Formats: sequence, C-alpha cells, structure tokens
Amino acid sequence: MDKQSYFYQFIEPLSKELALVARELENSIFTSPRTMLTHARVFVENILQQVIRAEELPEDPRATLKDLLDLLNDKGYLIPEIRDALHFVRQIGNQAAHNSRMFRYSEALLSWEALYKIVKWYVEVYGPVDIIVPDYQDPSPIMEKRYDMSELEIRLKSLEELLSHSVEKLSTESALAESAAAVETLEAEVPVVEEGIPGVTTIRTLTFNGRQLEVPYFLRDAFLLPQRFDKSETFLIRLGAEQQARIMSELPKNLAGLHKHVKRYSEKNDEILFEELKIFIEEEKIRRKLSLERPGELFFFYKADHIIVTEELSKVPLTSEEFTGIPSLLRQLNEDQVESVGQLPKELVILAKYENVGIGTVEKLFEQLKKKVNEKASAVVPEVEEYIRTSYKKWDSLYINVKLGKANTVIRGESVPALWKEGLNWIEDHHLPLHEKIKEGVVLGSTDTGKRYAMALEPVHKDKRNFTQLHTYKSKLTGTTYYLETKINPKSGLETLAKLLTRLGIEVKIPLLESND
Repeated sequence: MDKQSYFYQFIEPLSKELALVARELENSIFTSPRTMLTHARVFVENILQQVIRAEELPEDPRATLKDLLDLLNDKGYLIPEIRDALHFVRQIGNQAAHNSRMFRYSEALLSWEALYKIVKWYVEVYGPVDIIVPDYQDPSPIMEKRYDMSELEIRLKSLEELLSHSVEKLSTESALAESAAAVETLEAEVPVVEEGIPGVTTIRTLTFNGRQLEVPYFLRDAFLLPQRFDKSETFLIRLGAEQQARIMSELPKNLAGLHKHVKRYSEKNDEILFEELKIFIEEEKIRRKLSLERPGELFFFYKADHIIVTEELSKVPLTSEEFTGIPSLLRQLNEDQVESVGQLPKELVILAKYENVGIGTVEKLFEQLKKKVNEKASAVVPEVEEYIRTSYKKWDSLYINVKLGKANTVIRGESVPALWKEGLNWIEDHHLPLHEKIKEGVVLGSTDTGKRYAMALEPVHKDKRNFTQLHTYKSKLTGTTYYLETKINPKSGLETLAKLLTRLGIEVKIPLLESND
C-alpha cells in the first residue's frame, strides 16, 4: 500500500492526526490483530473527547472510554447503532490488552467495520459539510512490508500522543511537523513472511557417530546462544572465543572432533552438544510455527515454553512487590534501566548473565510471569468474560493424591507441564519403571484410543504430526530426554498423569475431576 494512499485519508481536513492513527490501525490489521484491537480504543476515545468538546459538556481528565461513552449515551447524543459499535470496539480492545489468547484477522476486521460506523457518524454530524464519506471498504493485506508488534506500538504511541495534544488545542502546524518527523523515522521495512511455512527445507545435515540431524533453512545462520544449551553452555562459550560454533553455519558437518578446538574437552562434549542441538532445533521449529500462526505477537521464551506478552502485562513494573524471591535480578535490571516487563528480552535465559543470577532465578521469574498472564486474563472485561474467571479459580492449582504402600502424597503444579514434571520426579524418586512406559508412548487422556501422545521419546504423535507445544524432561535415572506435549487442557493433563501412575501400581485420586462429575 502506498504510504500516501489509505482509506481514512478523507478525514485529513477534519483531523490530520486522527487520519494518521487510522492509517496505522489499517496497517496493523494483518500484521498484528492484537495491536489493532488494543489501539482502536484510543482512536474512538479521542473521537468521543472531541464530540464532548463540540457539545460543550463537562470534561473529566480521569474519565475512561466507558465513562465518555456512558456520558454521551445518557445525554442522548448516541444512536443505538453507534453506541453498540463503540461498546464493541471497547470490549474487544480490552480483551486484546489483557488476554493472551490468539486474536484473529476476522476480529480485527469486525472492529475495523465498527470504526467505520463511528467515523461516518462523527464526520456527518460534526465534520465539514464538504467531506464525503466513501462506502465501506475492507482493507487488503500488505504484502510488500510487515511491521512487527514492537514497531507498530512505537508508531501508534507516537501518533496517539500527537493526537492527544491536538485534542488539547495545541498548534496544528507544530503538531503536524512533529507527526511527520515521527512517522518518517519509523518507515524501515521488515521483510515479508511468504505464504505457507517457508524456511523448513533442510539446508544442512549434521552428523555424529552415524547419527544425523537436519538443519532447516530458517536456522542456517541462527545464533547459538550458549544459555540455551544447559550442559554445553561453557563448551560453546569456549568455542566462541576461538571463533567456532557461534552460529549454526559455523558448525562442521561432522561434530566429531569439534572439542579439539579448545583444551580440556572430549568427544563426550561433542556428543552432548549434538543431543542438545536436536532439542534446540525442535524448540525453534515450534517457535517459528507459533510466530507464523500468531503474527505480530510479542513472546517471551524460556527453553521450550513461551508467554504471550499483552499490553497490560508489559506495563507491570519489575519490583519486589510484583515479583518475589529474585531481589538481585530485579536490582540489576533496574540499574540497567529495565524497569517494566515489556523491556525484558524475548529470550529470557539471557538474564542468567547477571551476577549471582542462575537459571533457577530466571525460571522463578518466568513462572511468576505465567501466573500474571493468567491473573490478567481472569480479570478482563467482566461483562464478556465471566466464564474465564470462574474456570480459572477451579483450576488455579492442579494436584493429584497418590498412595504408595502406606505413604500418602500430594503432587502439585501451577500448570500442566509443572504438574507432569513433579509427577515424573516423584515416580523416579521411587524407582518405578517409568522408562518402559515412555518408550511405549503415553497416549493423551484416560485411555489409549487417541492419536496424540502426552509423553514420548520423540516429539511426534501417532499421526506423524509434531508436538504443538513442547516441554522436555531429563530422566534422573537414565539420562534420556522425554518429550511432553503440553498444549492440552488441565482435565486431560490430570487424566493422563493419573493413568500413568495407575499403570505403575499407584493408587490415585483426583479431587478436581471428582468434583466435576
């Protein structure tokens, strides 16, 4: 799309700033539906502020969008169609700001259509008589360039600040000059993501002692961040100092002998790195699939897990009041002027670089972030998401009561992956034959009739599909890596673990499922 041609260009005579924000909303529909929905609220809020000034109604700087909407509705300035359109933009925008679920293009298009009704009403009632509102038009996907979420946020916030200033009756000429400067500095293009799933073609094959590992095209020059490799971190750091193995393309075709580039390492280190590269590639495939399925989203990654970063989560301050048990990390982040969640790096394992901060500290931060994601989701828009709060309270803490001999134990977890890992730890602590069960593949659910595995030695289901959301567990007894499929609901997670425990001769009770019957 030509940057000089966009749908709401016709409102420039009424408000250049409003038109520029509308342009960015149009650009974000197919690049980040969440961003479009979140910032559409700001767009209509400024329209309502201008209507309130035009009608000379009392202004309250603390008023929310709902307050403005209710004021105009109570005073009779809104027809039902416009009132409903405003409520829709507000409610779906609140969901996008709080809830980490996937938002679809169709939802952004519905909001875009509601915006048209609002703008048409605003222009026809409060605009110059010579402005002609064109018929509604669906936006087209922008294929020549795509902005990621962070860039869209910067562009929109810059323009929203300008729009806010214009509402406060600042000089139009000054505001337009600032807008032009702000927009022009943000015109750098981001390479387009092609249709389909590009980049998965094998570009290289790594070998070690007869075993092979395929490297997909999109990872050909991937940076091998040492912190991503639990057992090979120091090995990779040492290799990097010798200008070896810093990126995927620097790895030799055969990893045997890689250790010879540094002192005091052996072929065993080559083997361990080969195994961890296998996990790294599987995790990266899942991350790439996630990014393509949820365009424009901002993620935090920790090993095989991830978090969707919403606007509300990004605003949470990095303080001891919000995050407990990690004071040293918080202090050092604040010293580096990293003061809110949104400023954290996407790859959270990087935080282990700080002094006296180990991977356990980073994991504590990640678990607390996940908990806040659930808290934010449970608090969103009471009138449209009451069911989320209700179900969240029930599954707040997952647990299973187990009995082995005369000993009773409660296995707990804040999530399905956490519950399973605690369960696997408990099984191995009691030296039960776990490996044979995993070797067979543990089918998801209370029976073996499904096609999806919950746990297996390879992250591939019965129907040859890859695991959707991958976690790994390293056996304390055999050293084998077990793969866990964690994109499931809590009920299935409990049923699967209970089935595994029962087949190992454990007496199991699940109060949450019993109370659900």
